[in-house]
Amino acid sequence: MSTAEEAARWRQTRELFDAVCDLPRTQWRQQVQQHCRDPALAEDVLQLLHAQTQGLSRISSRLDAALARALTPELAVGQRLGPWRLTARIAGGGMGTVFKAERDDGVYRRTVAIKLLHGMPGAGEVERLQAERQVLAGLNLPDVARLYDGGTTPDGYPYLVMEYIEGLPLDRHCATHALGLAARLRLFLDVCAVVRSAHERLVLHCDLKPGNVLVRPDGRPVLLDFGLARVLNDARERGEAGYCTPGYASPELVNGEPVGVASDVYSLGVLLVELLSTRRCAQALQLGEAPVILPSANAPPGLRWRRALRGDLDAIAARACARDVAARYRSVETLMADVTRYLERRPVAARQSGRLYRLVRGVQRNGRGLAAAAGALSLALIFVAGLVQARRHAEEEAAIAHQVGDFMVGVFETADPYLRTERGQQELSARQLLDKAALRVSQDLADAPAQLARMRAVLGTAYRNSGVPRQADVLLQQAYDGFIDPRVNRPADAAAVLVELSLQKTQGGNGALGQALAERGLALLPSSAAMATRARLHGARGMALVNQQQFDRAEAAFDTAMELYAKLPHSGVASEKLALSYNKGLMYLRWGRLASAERELRQVLGGSPRRRTSMALAAEMRLAQILREQGRFAQALPLLQAGLRHAQELYGPESSFVLMQHDGLADLYRDWGDYAAAERQYQLRQHLSGLIDGTGSVEYSMGLFNYGDLQELRGDLAQAEQLYRQALAIRRERLGAQSPTSLRAESGLGALLMRQARMQEAGTLLLHADAGLDAALPADAPGRIEARLNRIDWHIRQDDTAQAQALLRQLGARIPATQQLRLLRIRADLAERSGEGAAALALRRTALEHARSLHGDGKLETATCRIDLAETLLRLGHRQPALEALLQALPTIERLQVDDAPARRRLDGLLLLASGGRGRAG
Repeated sequence: MSTAEEAARWRQTRELFDAVCDLPRTQWRQQVQQHCRDPALAEDVLQLLHAQTQGLSRISSRLDAALARALTPELAVGQRLGPWRLTARIAGGGMGTVFKAERDDGVYRRTVAIKLLHGMPGAGEVERLQAERQVLAGLNLPDVARLYDGGTTPDGYPYLVMEYIEGLPLDRHCATHALGLAARLRLFLDVCAVVRSAHERLVLHCDLKPGNVLVRPDGRPVLLDFGLARVLNDARERGEAGYCTPGYASPELVNGEPVGVASDVYSLGVLLVELLSTRRCAQALQLGEAPVILPSANAPPGLRWRRALRGDLDAIAARACARDVAARYRSVETLMADVTRYLERRPVAARQSGRLYRLVRGVQRNGRGLAAAAGALSLALIFVAGLVQARRHAEEEAAIAHQVGDFMVGVFETADPYLRTERGQQELSARQLLDKAALRVSQDLADAPAQLARMRAVLGTAYRNSGVPRQADVLLQQAYDGFIDPRVNRPADAAAVLVELSLQKTQGGNGALGQALAERGLALLPSSAAMATRARLHGARGMALVNQQQFDRAEAAFDTAMELYAKLPHSGVASEKLALSYNKGLMYLRWGRLASAERELRQVLGGSPRRRTSMALAAEMRLAQILREQGRFAQALPLLQAGLRHAQELYGPESSFVLMQHDGLADLYRDWGDYAAAERQYQLRQHLSGLIDGTGSVEYSMGLFNYGDLQELRGDLAQAEQLYRQALAIRRERLGAQSPTSLRAESGLGALLMRQARMQEAGTLLLHADAGLDAALPADAPGRIEARLNRIDWHIRQDDTAQAQALLRQLGARIPATQQLRLLRIRADLAERSGEGAAALALRRTALEHARSLHGDGKLETATCRIDLAETLLRLGHRQPALEALLQALPTIERLQVDDAPARRRLDGLLLLASGGRGRAG
């Protein structure tokens, strides 16, 4: 809405308010609706009418302030504020307009959110805000959006520069991810924990609402505008209504009275009502004296947990939202304690009920313990209770199995094996059957929460095993929430789901989250229960550690899992043990221990009598990767080609298993020197990843970075830089700037810039990435070593040979085989820069022989080593052998590199020197 439109709207609001405000309260709605055909405008007027008990002068003040905000000069996308360029308008609200912005002065790059504050251009207010800005900037909490900077516009309006958070508002996150009751309560506790931490630092929020709570993709809530409303309210005169959001603001804040911790407790209570009931409060936009409606009354009739809201949760919400400050929880901590008691089935303080209520809660929580304490009859009672419990458990499992079976029969009975359509009979794929089941499950099993959770777990696992990650993620999260729901309370089943969720997150590139989920599952399991699930959780934790290149810890986790499997009958865990061998093979492969990796993968293939399974396909692809890294390209190619055909036949064209085969083929063709074929495979891989994972996923960024590596090999450095930057931006957004996955991409980009002689920009990236990976990864992690070699290379090119020597000594003998050629070239560069010509020449010859043995004569790596050797020979005055080396490199460079590639230009220059000015013709 433009400034003029917003001003006109406020004038209409004022005119309609003046026309109706003197009528009896019972006639307001009828008269407003009669004079106004705009429902939103009518609702705004009714809000103000219900607030008139505060006094007409305050209403007038509020309208005038609103009109002033509407007339505040708007900024446009593309304009600059100080060093910041506005790139998008994010939102507008009572306190101001929010823009997304980028730093545009070349000093450094950062994306921020800029809030232009409305309606406070007074000099005193601006000075007050500038002073308080320093206090807010010091509120350094991990889940509070940081305040970086601020200033005033040319028109004198203040603005704030804040951390930009990628996420969904609290209510949209819950709806998008279909969170259940228990999940919503846990998320609410996370929000409360952030507010509590700020209160401990004597900072109030004063404007808590769903739009000021963003939930990151990893599920962590982040609070926006913390303390901003308090600063703005303090800048106004005592007694005026404060900056707030009607319906979420406490009565004392609305009335302009002094506020404290209890004001934020009230707002949290309103948030709790809306989270539990899944919709806005009926009185959420009214400013009258009516109490906030209870969750059970506000919930829609079809809400599946509506009955569970009555009693404890209604009481908690009522106490949090009490209009009388003295009747509320005295702190956020006490509110959290009551919610936690509810989740643990203990009596909540808000009920203040008698002995019967506490007895019922105690029995619900400790029924078995009470039976065990039954005196002389304890042995008999325990025996009988055990039989009853076992029978009840068996009956429950039978009921679940029966209902799940009925559901699956319903899915298949009209579909097996053909679907009749208007085009006749059409054979259904496994994916189509899964989609059909997923569409029906919530409706068919809505009244059976345990069965619903079980079916969602089955379908989520099936989607994951079919290579469809996004659908798997949603269903598995819903299954976990269902099992952990107090009405179902099946922690062992919840832990089993966390195995799949952990593997899913790790496969998507977020090993830290995968590790956290696996460890949560281990904490859920009783120490002596579900040994197979415990083993699988240790295996999932190991995979998450592999993703983070914590190979020693991953190996220990895998060994623990294998020890647990060894205690179980082999026939029951044979497939799990094969999966564990595959994961160990993948770990050794990424660790650079190729012989151990090949041993584990061949064990998987030997234990798979049917090769056309997902496990066998993955093992063959990884085995081909080992052959590729050993330079055995001709042996690797048929494995990957057959794997691609089988994956397409088994899972259809849109599956992560098909994507994995394209990945393997692209890497193979790249290393083999067939760049055109590699480019085709990377393009197919990225198209498929966009469909399966989404173009903003970490998995998609992996393909972008590898595609950029191909462009760098071809000498198209501009295209490579663009792809590297896209990959880095996605990783920073999804995983954070300090994630090892992000830091490795940062180091790769820095190395590219270094090779273009953009040394200052490269140094910033390389030093930051090296320091971050040094802190995050063990010393022998390949990613850690690669970043250190990049940094050493940078120091050499800067003629800082002493620092380069020191860093090389720190590396010692930890270099894996895949990095040996890079190390030889760096050592030769260092010797040459240090004036040790003979040593440099010997290292150049060693590097060339290593490249020839590993890659062959017609490969780019070998040609590059020949050019390095020729340059050293020329410096030592050996023109003829230098010319011979250059002429041997020439056909490979011309075949593989684009016309304007730096390596081509370097080769041409050296040919001129070696041939005495005759160049290639000589």
